[in-house]
Amino acid sequence: MLILSLLWLVLGLLIGALANAAKLRPSTWEQHGWLAMLGLGALSALIGGWLATWILSTLFATATAIWVAVMGVVLLPRLIMWCGARLHAS
Repeated sequence: MLILSLLWLVLGLLIGALANAAKLRPSTWEQHGWLAMLGLGALSALIGGWLATWILSTLFATATAIWVAVMGVVLLPRLIMWCGARLHAS
């Protein structure tokens, strides 16, 4: 499981790097936004892989980790910015 976890972390980092190259991070994350995107990719891939191992099996865990990481780097920055805007508005 250690090797699978390291694989999921590396895949998440690669997906986060691709999201940086595609400029998917919000414009307000100028200073360390690239690092946040790498972290979001790695963390979401690791969580997705572990949840998929628990729910499905190790056979489907890597594919699920990839999909969760892609959804994480696409949707989580927007969700974070939306929540921040809602908190500042009230």
